[in-house]
Amino acid sequence: MKLKQLRLKNFRGYKDNTYLEVSDLTALIGKNDAGKSTILEALEIFFNNKLIVCEREDLSVKSTSDSIEISCVFSDFPDSLIIDSASSTTLEKENLLNQDGLLEIKKVFKCSTAKPKPQTFISCVHPSANKFNDLLLLKQADLKKRATELGVDESTYDKRNNSSIRQAILEQSSIDLEKKIQDIPVDSQDAKKLYSSLETFLPVFALFQSDRSSSDSDKEITDPMSIAISQALQGLEKEMNKIKLEVQAKATETASRTLKKLKEMNSELAESLTPEFKSDPKFDSLFKLTIKSDDDISINKRGSGVRRLILLNFFRAEAERKLSENERNNDIIYAFEEPETSQHPSHQKLLIESFIELSNKDNCQVLLTTHTPALGELLPLESLRLIEKNNGIASIHKEDEATYDKIKDTLGILSEQIPNTAKAIILVEGKTDLIFFEHLCKILKDNHQISSTFLEKNIVLTPTGGCDNLKAWVTRQVVNNLGLPFAIFLDSDRMSDGEETKNTRLVSLNQSHGVKAFHTRKREAENYLHPDLFNGEVEIEDFNDVKEEVYKFNNKVRRNKILEKYWVQMNFGQIREREIFIDESGNQHFELTEIVRELLDII
Repeated sequence: MKLKQLRLKNFRGYKDNTYLEVSDLTALIGKNDAGKSTILEALEIFFNNKLIVCEREDLSVKSTSDSIEISCVFSDFPDSLIIDSASSTTLEKENLLNQDGLLEIKKVFKCSTAKPKPQTFISCVHPSANKFNDLLLLKQADLKKRATELGVDESTYDKRNNSSIRQAILEQSSIDLEKKIQDIPVDSQDAKKLYSSLETFLPVFALFQSDRSSSDSDKEITDPMSIAISQALQGLEKEMNKIKLEVQAKATETASRTLKKLKEMNSELAESLTPEFKSDPKFDSLFKLTIKSDDDISINKRGSGVRRLILLNFFRAEAERKLSENERNNDIIYAFEEPETSQHPSHQKLLIESFIELSNKDNCQVLLTTHTPALGELLPLESLRLIEKNNGIASIHKEDEATYDKIKDTLGILSEQIPNTAKAIILVEGKTDLIFFEHLCKILKDNHQISSTFLEKNIVLTPTGGCDNLKAWVTRQVVNNLGLPFAIFLDSDRMSDGEETKNTRLVSLNQSHGVKAFHTRKREAENYLHPDLFNGEVEIEDFNDVKEEVYKFNNKVRRNKILEKYWVQMNFGQIREREIFIDESGNQHFELTEIVRELLDII
């Protein structure tokens, strides 16, 4: 199941109904104490109520009620639910979907005790008419009695199947069921069985907090390391049993000798004593596993940034292990609170790239909080949520120009420096694109394919890390204010011909708005490298991972430096050979040359 929305009421700073729209990647931006961590902790309480436990003090100080409400809305719920061996049903049949056809689960915590226990409801469009509004709460005998009372034909349902009886009652009813939004309790009777089945499909929620310790004795580290030891011991039972028997025999022999000597001094006492092993040895507790670097330095001796980076990935590994052990659930939500803490700027960028990649997996969602410009500027616009607090009341804003502007000011994000001589701007993804176009333009001009380069026409290439993020939005605002024409160039990121990707959609969207926008036909710039540069030993196709293939060929060149090293060695003939293609009409094209010509024409 995928989390679509979180709703909070009376939880800390969120007094009134407050909604958070959740996507595959959701980034919470705001000043300190705005309420970012509160959202992640509310989700931890909803899903687990262990790492963070709901307490009486969590009730909003401005609330006139004594109840906290935490609701989650899900899509992609299971097609059917098995209640017991003889009964299956669906949420739709049971009238347990909300007005949008989604599953909405509400947990209510009464704050009359120090540790409030949750009551669970499903908020849904459900019959409210008398004799039809309580069917989920009736035991089988009472359901049969209700069916008889309403004149339902016994041949239309299975008397052993509660769901079948309920469906027959609802389907044969000739009166208005008066369906309306209401909260159906699922803590008792058949509703509890149904919810217990449903609960196994809920996503695994894993929260990584910013203020946790980060030594190699942390529970998050020792737990997966202990599991690694246990897994290593599996399959060695025969050998371990042999050792156990030998140890027991030798130890018993020593104990017997001791008793023999005791008998010489006190035979009565000696006769009352018998050697006995109280329990089998626990081999897994005998081994301790940690991780050291090449220079034999353990985790707890490394810098705080390295410790937190390792801990964060232990956390991910442990979360995925728990997911793999769940027989039904195959979805996971990662929640990272200020993951950039103690990280070098280069690591911060890698973190965001890994989070974006993680969120692109079918079964993963990522939520994170940050107030660091280096992270915020690289986040996709659609992921951004601004958290504000006014007079102690928190609110959430998303996806409009005013929100982006506030986020820009909150994080202090500036655009790339645009020189005064600039006549036009081309937004590209990274700094390697500058090398790509600089060499491409030089070769094309030297071979009389173009009359001038971008530099000669004062067309400035500006890397923004992608054209759908906050950095790109800020830069475009500056470009618009300066009245400069601009264009966009992106890798397609395709892994097969014709595949639609985020970048191809972004290019199409900009083209529909009249912006000159292009993406590569091949996967990325490295796919235009010529095999002759590697003596034909590197497989270079249109959609394979060329960086990985080149790294196998020469692992002394880092993946992000491959284009920089090899592209500048490309000659005109090699570029021609790699850029040529035939369109659907049979016409020949030189892709890169045509793109450069169109970009030069934006002035």
